[in-house]
Amino acid sequence: MELSQRRAQSVKNELVSKFGIDASRIETEGAGETTPVAPNDTPANKALNRRVEFVKQ
Repeated sequence: MELSQRRAQSVKNELVSKFGIDASRIETEGAGETTPVAPNDTPANKALNRRVEFVKQ
């Protein structure tokens, strides 16, 4: 879970620093192992679960 949150924060930091997006407009949330898109049984499936999703609200 901690790794997932750090990954989300890293993406936010990049969007803020490289693209000038106001940090207050972005919220991060790490999902960890709670919402996999594939079983974690192969390296390829594990790679699929290392993802970032954007949700417009």
